[in-house]
Amino acid sequence: MFEYFYKRPYLLYSLIGGFFIMGIVALVVLPKNLFPDANPAQVIVITKVPGATAQVAANTVSKPIEQEVSRLGLVTDISSINVANFSIVKAEFSYKKSLNAAAVDVANALSIARGKLPANVNPAIYTAGDFTLPVDVISLSPKGNDMDLADIRKISESFIKPYLLGNPQIGNVEVFGGYESAINIEVDPFRAKRYGIEFDKIAMALKTLNRDIPIGFVKGADNFYTITFYGEKDEVERIKQITVMPNVRIGDIADVKWGYAKRTSGYLGNGKPAIALAIQRAPGGSVLDVSKAARKEMKNLAARYPNIDFEISDTQRDLIELANDNMLVALRDAIFYTLLVILIFLGNFRAIAAAAITIPMVFFSTMAVIWLTGGELNIVIYTAIILALGMLTDNAVVVLENIERHLNELKEDLQTAIKLGTKEVIGPIWAGTIATIFVVFPLMFIG
Repeated sequence: MFEYFYKRPYLLYSLIGGFFIMGIVALVVLPKNLFPDANPAQVIVITKVPGATAQVAANTVSKPIEQEVSRLGLVTDISSINVANFSIVKAEFSYKKSLNAAAVDVANALSIARGKLPANVNPAIYTAGDFTLPVDVISLSPKGNDMDLADIRKISESFIKPYLLGNPQIGNVEVFGGYESAINIEVDPFRAKRYGIEFDKIAMALKTLNRDIPIGFVKGADNFYTITFYGEKDEVERIKQITVMPNVRIGDIADVKWGYAKRTSGYLGNGKPAIALAIQRAPGGSVLDVSKAARKEMKNLAARYPNIDFEISDTQRDLIELANDNMLVALRDAIFYTLLVILIFLGNFRAIAAAAITIPMVFFSTMAVIWLTGGELNIVIYTAIILALGMLTDNAVVVLENIERHLNELKEDLQTAIKLGTKEVIGPIWAGTIATIFVVFPLMFIG
């Protein structure tokens, strides 16, 4: 190989120049994240079960889903969380299973489990991993008295979230912070008793809404029993007219109000109550590209909704930009201190020139290879590059010193010194480099 490139210097110069240019481009366009996506495939099934208690959600939704998912291959763990109105089932797969394959398998399992679920319950499938950590968290709060947080929540879910998902850089948007619009039916037990109506009759009457969901009542501090479900505002009057028994309607024994569900969560954005949008990247996406896209869209949304205050309350962007800047500073410092050490201990200006050329050349060539193989930049990659730069600089200095020995001690001409001096040490250099690679190679298979 040495002979091949030695006899074709212009080919060698072209390859070095090409990789150098590609490396500069790659440093700009490569996805940049804090850590690599190293978690095994995880799929989460979230099901909204309005009106269901935690026990009902577990028995009617979580259990059937768990039974079907457990039959899938390469599943290592299944767990579920059940709270009022929600069922959350999480399945973790072996490293051998890709994320997309795991999601498809879970979707197939859900299609089988649907026959055991309430008819109008629609489970949603989410993939999870390092990429699900929010890139940016945008807080939305009212600027004046024209709207409240419930209005902002409705706008966020109905208009802002779909708008953001229209950007190809943004993988997903989660809305949280409470204030979900809902219909609250507050049953007065005294009025119900006056008509001789039991709660099971009320539950049966509400089933005429064609909502095949478990119905339960929650007793409040005022002794009213409340059922909450996620409907539309125009359904309030219809619910009031539902007949419980002859001459008795829901409106006679209960107050039916359009409002929002009981808050089980809240969010403070920069010290004030707000609705939050968690911006997530797609698997393999770049944090910096997603953040840039989200902030651009945020400016457009701020112009479209002047009564809503849009603010960035949390971000990964600053830390990743700092890591990228530190990498370039480390490269600059590595070149300077390497040249200084060579000057002090070797006093050889040829060795100094070799190091000054080798470090940037190897760095940008590595960037080009990462780009061509579809990789990304993160702290782990940066650390590996710094270690490799030191090793390759050592190798370059060893080769150069042996060439110098052939020139000065053996009095050979330049061409012969380069050829023989390189051949003498190329074997030990390859052996040392490959041995180092094989020492760290098993780390790739941890997990």
